[in-house]
Amino acid sequence: MLCLLEIHQKLTIVGVVLLVATFLINYYHQETHPGIGFNYAYVTGVGMLIAFSISFVMFTKNQIK
Repeated sequence: MLCLLEIHQKLTIVGVVLLVATFLINYYHQETHPGIGFNYAYVTGVGMLIAFSISFVMFTKNQIK
């Protein structure tokens, strides 16, 4: 099934997975270590933003052509 998707669609799926991971990591960190240490949800959050940004640029570039 993934072979039939375009690259921007695959990046959107990756972005959604990273969104869920970011939410879960942040929830765990806030419940277990509130205000202590580095919240690793920032790492997955930045990755999510990058994936969604690249997907958006690729999608709009394809629509303009």
